[in-house]
Amino acid sequence: MTTISLNRNAVKLVQDAIEHAEEFQIKSWKADCGATLVDMGLSCPGSWRAGQVFVEAGFGGQGRAGYGRFEIGPFTVPSIDVWVDNPVLAVVASQAGCWELGKGAFAEIGSGPARAVALADRWSGHGYRDPDPSAVVVQLQTTRVPSDELCRFVATACHVEPEQVYVVFAPTACLVGAIQVASRTVEQVMIKLFLRGFDIHAVKFGFGTAPVAPLSGDEGEIMGRANDALFYGATTVLYADVPDEAITSILPTFTFDVNSGEFWGMPFARIFERFDRNWFAVPDLVDSPAKVIINSLRTGHSFVGGQINLGVLARSYFGYEL
Repeated sequence: MTTISLNRNAVKLVQDAIEHAEEFQIKSWKADCGATLVDMGLSCPGSWRAGQVFVEAGFGGQGRAGYGRFEIGPFTVPSIDVWVDNPVLAVVASQAGCWELGKGAFAEIGSGPARAVALADRWSGHGYRDPDPSAVVVQLQTTRVPSDELCRFVATACHVEPEQVYVVFAPTACLVGAIQVASRTVEQVMIKLFLRGFDIHAVKFGFGTAPVAPLSGDEGEIMGRANDALFYGATTVLYADVPDEAITSILPTFTFDVNSGEFWGMPFARIFERFDRNWFAVPDLVDSPAKVIINSLRTGHSFVGGQINLGVLARSYFGYEL
C-alpha cells in the first residue's frame, strides 16, 4: 500500500500560502463549523504564486506548475505549464473536477485530494485511497463563498471533522481561476484515455501547456475563454509503458479537431449555451484535448494527434481574425 498522502502534501502547500497571504494577495478565515476557507480570487486579487499553489495542491504535491508564453498571431499571452509525476494519483484521483457539489448553471464542482478520501465520484480512487486523511483540501470554482453546509457535507463525505477541512476556492473570472482551468491539460487527457479503455496506470509522467485566457469580469465569458484554452490551445505530452499499437489505435479519434463535426471551430461559450451551461451535458466529443503527444517507453517512438486552432483563440480572446 502506498504511503503517499495527497491531502497531507496539499495541506502543507495551502498552510504555507496562508502564512504568506499578504504576499499572495489571498484571504483565509474559519467557517462557523471550523473548516478553513481560503479565497484566492473572489474578494481578493489572487496572484501568479497563488495560482501555482492552487494547481499544485490540486495535484496533491505530485506535480509542479510554472509559467511560459503562448503566441496568438500578434498577441502574446502567458501559458501555464505543468509537470506531473504519478498521473493516476495526481490528476485522476485528485485534480479531476468531477465531484458535483451543486446543481444548475455555475454549480460548485469539487476537485483536489478530498476526492481520494470521499470516493464520491466515478474517477476518484482507481486503487488509491489516501492513507492519512487527517486534513482534506477541496478546490472549487464558485461565484460565492462556500457555505457552512457545504463544508459539513465535505467533512461527512470524507469521514473527518469539519476542522480538518480546507476549502480553497476562486471564481473562473479571476487570475487564479483562469490559471487553474488551463492547468487541466494532463487531467483532461488521462480521463479521456480511461474512457477509451487505455491502461492509464501505464502512464508514468505527464507534461501539459495551455494559454491563460485574458480576464473578464463576466463569469460566462471567462469560462468560455478559459475552456477554449484547453479545447483549442492545449498540448499534452505523456510517457507510457505501452506498445506502439496501443497508442496508434487510439489517437486518430481521440482529440477535438477538424474531424470532430459541427462544434469544432466554435468558441466554447457558444457550445456551452447550447447545453444550458450544464457541464455534465457537454458531449464527450467536445470535452476532448486539442493536441496530444504520447511517447512509448517500450519502443522510444512518439505519436501525435490533434491540432492547435489559433484562429478560434484569436476570436475568443481578442475579437481578432487571423
